Amino acid sequence: MNAVLTLLFVCDKGNSGSPFLGPLRAAELRLIVGHHAEDVRTLLAGQSVDAIVLDPDHLRDSHGVVAELKAVAPLTPVILLRRRNGHAGIKPPGVVAVCSADPADESVLSTIPAFLGLILGKRPETLAAMVASCGAMRPNQS
Repeated sequence: MNAVLTLLFVCDKGNSGSPFLGPLRAAELRLIVGHHAEDVRTLLAGQSVDAIVLDPDHLRDSHGVVAELKAVAPLTPVILLRRRNGHAGIKPPGVVAVCSADPADESVLSTIPAFLGLILGKRPETLAAMVASCGAMRPNQS
């Protein structure tokens, strides 16, 4: 089993302001950022990812994108990252998990990479390293 968590984060072109993207970039994982199915086809050619991650608030049509992604990578899990204060809804077809978090809570956001590693079955020592790297992002609380 590969110890490094590899994620493909999909967002609209020019719309990479998702609050979930910063913690993923800061963590000790391999992060690929793509835009829609055309990019995903190219990015996934010859390589695999542990999961495809979406922030539906940063996609014009998240349901259509999920269908396109499942056509390109049918065996790759698709995970939605939603804002806790956002609209709750039914898990769309093709999505294996929905993670809700308050985008203003940096301590929660910083644990998302470790949580994703856990649900994707990565080794505990890798998770400990991710949690340690994410902890460096937390503001000092006195």
